[in-house]
Amino acid sequence: MPQRIRRFLAGFGVYLDRRMLALFFLGFSSGLPRLLVYSTLSFWLSKEGLSIKTVGLFASTALPYNVKFLWAPLVDRFRLPFLADWLGLRRAWMVLSQVGLVGAIVALSKVDVGAEPLLTAQLAILVAVFSATQDIVIDAFRIEILKDEEQGAGAAMAVFGYRISMLVASAGALYLVAAFGSWSTAYLIMALFMSVGLVTTLLLKEPEIEREQVRAQSSALGTLKEHFKLGVFNPFADFLKRDGAFLVILFVVFFKFGEAMLGTMVNPFLYKSGL
Repeated sequence: MPQRIRRFLAGFGVYLDRRMLALFFLGFSSGLPRLLVYSTLSFWLSKEGLSIKTVGLFASTALPYNVKFLWAPLVDRFRLPFLADWLGLRRAWMVLSQVGLVGAIVALSKVDVGAEPLLTAQLAILVAVFSATQDIVIDAFRIEILKDEEQGAGAAMAVFGYRISMLVASAGALYLVAAFGSWSTAYLIMALFMSVGLVTTLLLKEPEIEREQVRAQSSALGTLKEHFKLGVFNPFADFLKRDGAFLVILFVVFFKFGEAMLGTMVNPFLYKSGL
């Protein structure tokens, strides 16, 4: 067998590793909730007769994804009582966020979104908070279970699962609505799909790394302040001292701003256009 083919097969073999398959399923769990509070929800709102302005305002329910760095130090350091003793630091946070997502999506499925837009928005924000928290801990988990040379393949598998779940939560959800004639049923099935990530988390082992064990909440909060300063505040303050820092920030903020707004309004536009 030519050496080039052997190298290709050896490189491809890394994706068959049990950890890589687990990252695929965790990526699936990570991507599924996002569209359920984004374009899919906007289409549901339009079908219920809400105005374009109201539907557009629902884009703000995805804000937790943009500010998740604010509680990332807490997720990184704080051991959840009882749950962390059973599952470990990372898996405890994953289980908490995944169970929370199932509950929030089920609750969202039971709401009359046309008559209760405020409650719908509150539940959508709750889904986004749990989803953003899950993203934080899955990223940390992926980095800790893989060697440096495996990080690229691990990220690829997670993104692959993420993209598949986005198809499920968008086209798949709309297909379920057409098949069952019920948005509630479609969202209940989406909540059931979240069990993919939950089962994967329960079957995995906690990463074996040395980490300071923070058990008391008081000491955890003290450590959190220091960790936030070292991990968030100090690097950001250092960045702001550099030439052109604010231009970079403006570029990052507005680079995909139009696309993000358009993404929310595409489905309502198509629906209003009769397509």
